[in-house]
Amino acid sequence: MKGSLLQIPIPNSIQDDSLIGSLFTLAKDSFVYLIGTVVVGLGNFILVPLYTRYLPPAEFGVYSLLDVTILVVVTITQLGLGVSYLKWYAEIGESKRADLLGSVLLVGTTSAIVGGSLVTIVMVSPLGGQWLQTEERSFAWIMAPIVMLENVQGLLLADLRARRKSVAFSLGGITRLLAIVGASLWFIVIQKEGVNGVFLGRLVGDGIGVLVLLFLCFHSAVPGFARSIIAPMIRYGLPLVWSAFMGMMLDASGRYFLGHYSTMEQVGFYGAAIKIGNIFQMLVYQPFGVAWGGLMFQIAKWPNARVIYSKILVYVFVISLSAAFILALFTSTLFAVFATETYAPAMAVFPLILLVRAINIMEYPAAIGIYLGGHTKYFGLIYSIGLAVNVAGNYVLTPAYGMFGAAWAWLVAWMTITLLMAWIGQRYYPLHYDWKLFAFPIILWGLFLMDNGKVLLGFREPIQFLLALIVVLGVGVFLARDVRNAYKYVIRERPGCEDSSGRSI
Repeated sequence: MKGSLLQIPIPNSIQDDSLIGSLFTLAKDSFVYLIGTVVVGLGNFILVPLYTRYLPPAEFGVYSLLDVTILVVVTITQLGLGVSYLKWYAEIGESKRADLLGSVLLVGTTSAIVGGSLVTIVMVSPLGGQWLQTEERSFAWIMAPIVMLENVQGLLLADLRARRKSVAFSLGGITRLLAIVGASLWFIVIQKEGVNGVFLGRLVGDGIGVLVLLFLCFHSAVPGFARSIIAPMIRYGLPLVWSAFMGMMLDASGRYFLGHYSTMEQVGFYGAAIKIGNIFQMLVYQPFGVAWGGLMFQIAKWPNARVIYSKILVYVFVISLSAAFILALFTSTLFAVFATETYAPAMAVFPLILLVRAINIMEYPAAIGIYLGGHTKYFGLIYSIGLAVNVAGNYVLTPAYGMFGAAWAWLVAWMTITLLMAWIGQRYYPLHYDWKLFAFPIILWGLFLMDNGKVLLGFREPIQFLLALIVVLGVGVFLARDVRNAYKYVIRERPGCEDSSGRSI
């Protein structure tokens, strides 16, 4: 984190070892990102009880559909430049990095203006009324500027990630969320604007957030367009656009199917479960994801890189599924804090949503072989298969089982995607795993799902805290022992002399 406002020194004994040093660096960056995402997440969760108290489930359903639609359109209009930027920044000469950022911002902004305008046009048309099941669509005009601002915001955050400016990254996000919270309180509580107020608050927050990010990043950008840089970036990133679109549709399809086969009230319950489930995103997914994006290509240049990638995948699997399990234990507590009794039906599907999120995070380490091999074309195929599984599952399950059908279809789709990524990645960058290490979280969730969580969710809070403590201690012992054994293994090997298979212990 050179140049960061917050410096966490790495002990010399750790710096001397590539495996332990890399794990420490990833953990250190994740911790700093965690500070920012926790504050950002707190802002998000201040908004959840605000929405659930001032929006009935049907209006929350409208908000939920539009929220995920914005994510889909922003993802498409970024043209895969966010990931491409991380790769090019790591490989391009320092003298060309200013041209890199300037070109990316110009192309991304142009694309976002087109995409956002199309969303607004669709929403004001009769098709928009049928889709949202409402005649009141005064918020349609807000969609275009939101898409544009959030597109630019994502590209500026990619620059901060590439430069590993974790504190600046967090500062930008915190500023945006504080502005959204303040504006939302004004428009929703005081002005009684309803769904329109939700998006007005988001627009104000996006505008202020982008201004802060421009201040943090603009000194490293040169206005202009460098075709020699941007053309290969788009070729690299275009397959990622399709795969990212597929990923967003995986998130959105359950809500779309519920809206078609059921009511906006059911969409509201399902959307509330997803929104509260974002506590996992705040605590685990986002801190690791942003830290991983800045390091995943750099690790390949380090000694014992294969061992490092193998260990990271196993550790992420154990920590993410265990964290989701702990959060699932406190379902009733979370809903008591962030929702009203009106949204109680959403509690039944909440543990499944958390499990989906835990599996979702595995795409990061599982796909490393595809990224390093430069075979991003596979992402489109993999996500297409995953979306096909999801759509088929929703078609079969959602009409009969409602929210549960949508959640199970989502879970099976993400499991399919993760397994395909790992399998294809092994062809280009083979890694070795000790499969016994995957057993602990699998057993935990197996016990949980055998009775749909009825026994574990029925415990009172003291028992829930005790079970959570047992899980935390178990994971801590597991990680401590495995890191110690890995350290002994690497010490026996001279740096850069791992075997051809990249075997870990």
